Amino acid sequence: MPECPQGFPAFGCSSIQLRNLSSHQRVFFLMELHVKECSDIDQKCVFVPKGRHFRGLARAKTTPALSVVYDVWPHNSDEEPSASHASPPQYHGLCRRCQKFDIQTFTQSPNLCRGYLLRDVRESAENGCEFCTLLLDCVKDVPVPEYFYDNGFGKRKTRHPDIYVHMTLSRDHLPAKTKSERKEMGLGVNRLLLELGDRYDDVDVRNASPYELCVAADRQSPAALSGDVVGRYIGNDPASDESFLTASAWIAGCTGHRKCNETVSGVQLDAHNAPLPTRCIEITPNTRRLCLRETQGQRGAYLTLTHRWNTATAECKTTTENYAKRLQGEGLDNLPPLFRDALGLAERFGIKYDGDGGEDWGKEATKMAQYYQYSVFTIAGTAEDMRNGILKPRHRDHSPRPWASRLARLPYRDRNHVLAGSFYVFARKTPLVQDYVSQIRESILFRRGWILQEWLLSKRLLWYTPSGLFFECQEELPLADDESQITLNAAGPALEAHLRIKSSFHYTNEDILGFWYRALEVYSTCYLTRPDLDRIKAVSGLAKEVGAVLERDNNGERGIAASPNNTFMAGLWLMDLHHGLLWEQNHSASAEPFPKLDVAPTWSWASILAPFKWPVKDRTMKPSLSIEGVCLCERKSHEDPEFRLADGAIIPRETESQLFDPANLFSCIHVGGKVHTVHIRGYLSTEENLYNAAVSTAYSPVPSSAPWRAICAAPRPEVIAGWGSLERLDTAPGVCDDYGIAVLALEVSSRHVRSGFLLKRSDPVMDVLFLEELPDREGVFRRLGVGRIADQDLIREFEAATEENLQLV
Repeated sequence: MPECPQGFPAFGCSSIQLRNLSSHQRVFFLMELHVKECSDIDQKCVFVPKGRHFRGLARAKTTPALSVVYDVWPHNSDEEPSASHASPPQYHGLCRRCQKFDIQTFTQSPNLCRGYLLRDVRESAENGCEFCTLLLDCVKDVPVPEYFYDNGFGKRKTRHPDIYVHMTLSRDHLPAKTKSERKEMGLGVNRLLLELGDRYDDVDVRNASPYELCVAADRQSPAALSGDVVGRYIGNDPASDESFLTASAWIAGCTGHRKCNETVSGVQLDAHNAPLPTRCIEITPNTRRLCLRETQGQRGAYLTLTHRWNTATAECKTTTENYAKRLQGEGLDNLPPLFRDALGLAERFGIKYDGDGGEDWGKEATKMAQYYQYSVFTIAGTAEDMRNGILKPRHRDHSPRPWASRLARLPYRDRNHVLAGSFYVFARKTPLVQDYVSQIRESILFRRGWILQEWLLSKRLLWYTPSGLFFECQEELPLADDESQITLNAAGPALEAHLRIKSSFHYTNEDILGFWYRALEVYSTCYLTRPDLDRIKAVSGLAKEVGAVLERDNNGERGIAASPNNTFMAGLWLMDLHHGLLWEQNHSASAEPFPKLDVAPTWSWASILAPFKWPVKDRTMKPSLSIEGVCLCERKSHEDPEFRLADGAIIPRETESQLFDPANLFSCIHVGGKVHTVHIRGYLSTEENLYNAAVSTAYSPVPSSAPWRAICAAPRPEVIAGWGSLERLDTAPGVCDDYGIAVLALEVSSRHVRSGFLLKRSDPVMDVLFLEELPDREGVFRRLGVGRIADQDLIREFEAATEENLQLV
């Protein structure tokens, strides 16, 4: 092997023999000769002894026997390749090193990592190598790590080693497969993770590139068939065969998913032999003739479409005037591109029907739970402008997609290192997670109020976005059309919480009401064209399935959603009303006044058109309010409840079918509880005041900002007894916020806050609703807001008060 002038063996040779050196020679070596050039070979030779005598080259850390990451192939090597690396044909646009690229050599490293010298990458990029240009674009803004060592006299010396572009094979940023998994299923690669660092395998001192370098292969290529490359590149045309095959594979993959083949409440379903919607568009095979059909209990396969209505789609809706003609197949020739694309997809997938609902929208809206769950899949177009439909090519042929670089083609070698075709590498300009969030979660479609239940109820959903195709099902995390998948560890807290909402919508979730509250928090940020009609109706499909889950018996059988135990009232559940009443305006919501809905009861979240939230449930929470009765039908007078309660359940006066109407917006409740007068004062505007108010009332997490106001007892205005969030408190013009306003507080529930270090104590905290009596209606109150009280003197005044009967509207 080549020897250095000083007699030290070259880094990269078969072994490093330094044990015969004296200790003095070793110290001298470590202090002065960390990096030297070896003139008689092409590579840089880094002289490093193995073992405990090596003193950290990076951040003064002691480094054990280091494993070396070799350059994949010497850039200017004149050595002939071995038989296992037979000379490949010339790949135009690649340097000599990249022409010898062998993905199998990555397995020589435990973490599937190899490296190129950064200076060689720069040189090859200047000479036009496509892959090196791609690498350089991804790392050019990555800072080079700082390296130093201890010179033995208490001082650090900076060193400047050769910097490498480290490439690690990965699938969706997950850890590498084990050796046995790779042997059975191939490498399974769709990512190259890039880092800058020195030659040593010390990931702690490498700096990662923010770019995602994607690895893809043609579907029938050796690289794909071997399982080594699982990534794909389907191009810019969503109507292409490759796009269709990708979507087909996704949908077929759901056949083995448990949650994708049963309803939320546990009813087994067969999407290809399902009850059809009341009315469908029938597609005649081959002729593409369209007819409107009243299905009258027929079964079959259909798909559903979710979209944002515009002028073109509104003009083509079925009305009483065109109904008869459409039954004969007339008047369906001039549908907008969005509908034509959806029908074309249905025909291509061999699906005969496209769901169209029914004539009576009031009745059909409550059937959304069935329609979306039983469809083969749901199509969603997220572009703001849908005039061109969802299948128009995104860009001209052969141009890069908006989120991807141009493709770089690399040679593929199989496990025997024999050349077998090629594969592709490209860089995402937008990371997958960010792409999903911007194209779907933050799209104009997802701001539409009806989309929430359509997203949650659909077992399979194809998102056609301006940047590509995404797929979601009930059991797996979202997939992109390059066959990459979002992972929770890469999603971030906000997106992870969003995705967990869908996965938790199933009868196996023991906290199904927790799902309900989280779903409504998302719903509160959405927009409705007619909130006075649709505020509850747009989530009625979710309510129907939640009600069925609540009624499952101990044997796991599906229950009946019309039971007295799970009465649904204006968006809340009677069985959990003590917690449901405690919603408050979201802390991040605008401080500007927001619209109110007079058709909904003030104690329901449905009465405000603003983002809202529920507090975290506390195990110490105990109900203090007693529900005496409810009214579910609008009447002139509600002095007597329509239904009375016994042991928390309704005693029905009429048939049980009236007890569960998921679209019913009206309701009032008759309650018994303790009421006391408190004063509302100024806003808790500082972080310190908010922190003290939250901690003293066991509120978590502590808000950094919130529209909270100070609550005080009338005799002690200087003492902050708690906080209040008042969404309906009217103040006279010109009156200072700190001027005390007397309101009634109704105790809803209690909890405890623990304090102390050595001597621990537990003090009660009250959850309260702030109320105002309606003019000329004695005993009838509306909600002003919600809050908590922690002042023990004020709590004792509540305890001394007599219980009163009130009606909340």
